[in-house]
Order: sequence, then structure tokens, then C-alpha cells
Amino acid sequence: MKLDKITPEDRQVWVRAFYGFNPEEAGYIGFTHEAQREDMLSKMKDGDLVLIYGAVDSLTDADLQRQALGFMEIVLERCRDVDRQNEESRKWKLDHGFQDRWTYGIKVVRAWRISNRVHVKTIAPKAYDQKKRFERTTKAVLLEPDEKRWALSHHVRQVNVFGEPAIAADDLVSGYMNDVLTPSKGIPPSFGQRTSTHEDGENHLYLMKLSADAEALLGKTGPHVGKALVKVGRSNDPNRRLKEVNGGFPVRAVCRWELKHNQPFEDGETAHSHEIELKEHFAMKFTSQAGEFYTGEWSAIERAFQTFCFSKMPKILAAAGKAKGVK
Repeated sequence: MKLDKITPEDRQVWVRAFYGFNPEEAGYIGFTHEAQREDMLSKMKDGDLVLIYGAVDSLTDADLQRQALGFMEIVLERCRDVDRQNEESRKWKLDHGFQDRWTYGIKVVRAWRISNRVHVKTIAPKAYDQKKRFERTTKAVLLEPDEKRWALSHHVRQVNVFGEPAIAADDLVSGYMNDVLTPSKGIPPSFGQRTSTHEDGENHLYLMKLSADAEALLGKTGPHVGKALVKVGRSNDPNRRLKEVNGGFPVRAVCRWELKHNQPFEDGETAHSHEIELKEHFAMKFTSQAGEFYTGEWSAIERAFQTFCFSKMPKILAAAGKAKGVK
């Protein structure tokens, strides 16, 4: 089975601690004892993902400790460390006296670095239980379904893997992990005569904010508590789009989406290109809640949206009736 044909639902996701995330230098998951590798091979499947987070150790950069760093995709093929390392990686092991550690490998074929900073406990609170610390550092711990869904909701950028054919910079994909793993599907055939006219025209980037704090929708515990929950996107009619997204709330709901800002661009292609860039920008600055939703401090989010739009156009337009603009 080709790995790019495996759906996210069919993949297992494991979590493993290490001193950093460097698939460009080492294209394998290493184990110090052969029995550890064989145990993992008996549990894993082709296409499984290993989520690497920064170990709590002096060898890990302080700002990377406990942070989810990236995903590695494995195939069930054994390897030796020396066969999947560049010179810099070999030298690092020798310099630290680790030449006898992590020598039994499982091959990594693709990898993605997580764009935004996120504490591993917010992704995998069960797998991060203290009782599983030894297993996380010597082998890997399997994420439960809810942890897996959360892990795959984060924005990533693909990186090259040492030992695999190099991918040109322009061909390295980025997006939400769940999306980059979803097999592409062709458009189903349709038959019969049709006539339609599609007119391009002004399209807007928009910023919507939930009228209540994020916990109103995301629950009462977690790092989102007290933060703003926002939605960014593109529409040729932001006010109509606002009605559509609020249409899913009951009439007596205590919160609603509010259209805070929108910025027009001359056509759909331009707006679409800016939308992709805006979402990548937000994924790096704020906490992604999957799709086009983010949490963070409202003032910082609003400023980031305005600054981004200002860099694309000389003036930012506020939501209808607000007429704030950038001054």
C-alpha cells in the first residue's frame, strides 16, 4: 500500500521524547536495545506517525522542552543508525558519548515540523502521564483517539528526511496535519448538458470573534480558558457568511460569532492566496484549534490581522457599521 493512500483514520499516532527534532540529519527512530525496537515493530503499522516532543533535559534547548516539535512517518523496515545519519548527527552522538545509544532503528520516510508552539500535555494528557515517562523516552506511547484527533489538528510544514530522496523547497507541503495526510480525491464524473456563468470579483478576508471567551465552545479546562476564539476566512460577502456560521447556533444561544474586520481584494484568486498566507501566519503566532479557528489574546489577534492586511493593501476596512480602519 502506498503511504500517501493511507487515510488519517487508518494511522496510529505515537508520542516519543527526544532532545530535538532533526529528521534532516537522522532519518530513523532509534532504540538503544534491539528488544525495544522489535516490540515497537510488533505494534506499529506502515504509515504510523511518531510525534516527537522536546525531552526535559539539559541537552534540549530550554524553549523546546515539553513542546510538540514534529511528526515522523515510519515504515516497518529495520535500519542501523549509521545508515540513516549525516556526519553532523554522528558527530553529535560521539561528542556526547552516545555512540551505543539508539543504534537500532526503524526507518522514517516523511516528516513535518509543527509550526506553532504547543505543550505536549495539551495534545496528549493521557500519554503524558508521569507513569508512562520511561516508555515515552525509550520506546513510544500510543495516543488515544481523542489525543490523536487533537495532534492531527495542528499546522505543520514538511521537511526533508535524511536517507530519502530530497524534495525541492517549493514542493514541501504545509497545512494542517490531518489535511496533508488525507488522500487526494478526484472530482466524480457528471453527465448531461449544463450552462453556468461564474463571475469573479471582489473577495474579502474576514476576522470573526466569538462573543464569549473560548471556553464557551472548547470546554472549561485547558490553555484556551480566558482567551478569544476567532475564525478567519475568505468570502465574497462577509455579512452573508456571518449569517451562515451563526445559523448553526440555537436562537437562545448565549454567544454568537461577530464580524470584527474584513478587507476586500480585487478578485478571488488574490484573496485566496492571501487567505492561505494569513492562516499560516496565525498558526505560527496563535494556538490553532483546527481548520480556520484560533485562540489567543484578542488584542494581539486583532493587531496581527490588521497588520497582515495593511501589508497587502493600503487600508483595512472594518466590519459594517464599525468603520475603524487602520490609521
